[in-house]
Amino acid sequence: MPGKALEQRPALAALFTDTVLRDDLDPDLLDSVETHLQQRERGFAPTGNARFDDLLAAQLDRFAESPEWRPPVKVHVTDLATQVLRFLHMRFDAQADLYGSLTAYLGTCPPDEHGAPKLWPEKAVQDDLHSHLIGQMTPGTIQREIIDIASGRTDITYTPGPGYRYVVELKRRDTAATREAVERDNLPQTTNYTATGPPFGILIVADHGPHTAGYTSLDDSIWITPVTRSRTETPRLILIGILPIGRPTPSKLRTPRKNP
Repeated sequence: MPGKALEQRPALAALFTDTVLRDDLDPDLLDSVETHLQQRERGFAPTGNARFDDLLAAQLDRFAESPEWRPPVKVHVTDLATQVLRFLHMRFDAQADLYGSLTAYLGTCPPDEHGAPKLWPEKAVQDDLHSHLIGQMTPGTIQREIIDIASGRTDITYTPGPGYRYVVELKRRDTAATREAVERDNLPQTTNYTATGPPFGILIVADHGPHTAGYTSLDDSIWITPVTRSRTETPRLILIGILPIGRPTPSKLRTPRKNP
């Protein structure tokens, strides 16, 4: 029997399999230690939003299938993926005026001077994502538009230490952002940026489609795709997220009434 102090505290009990703790220990202290141990085991601190926590945990479980999922890489990727998913979660429900001009791309793009329709540029989304990441990650670890990486230029690069580089690539689409289309058109470039580093990367696709029928849920807009370019290569696991931009207001999604 684990003893009263270890009941309902499985992570703590696992450390004291041959020991019975005193029953007069501060329960708040024991709960704090139990929470810390569970967070260390899980790899991230729950936010309290059950749906978001489940979504994040599912992606980390998928990453954990890689033989390269070990410290410090797993810590790096967990930290970066957590912030990218939090960004997507917040922007999915956000109004275009959330942060003024910084998030204006979430709403419809103003026409040009001749009244012709326009599309938001990729840079608008990059600015917002970059602003979010530099405010959350260790100062100096987030860089933008690094050249000469796999003969290209990365959008956002996370470098938590020497020899460790992780790329967040961002692409805009004005055609259907289906899984098949994204993996065909946008995945190869992101994968190539992981060629000399840990086999993990992140691809964000800004979906600038018409959205006349609305758009899919966040749960259906995030997934991980393994990419193997040779029989001897460790599969590269790429986290893909779709963010609808240029969105009409919900009232404009309704079918116009016909005159009787």
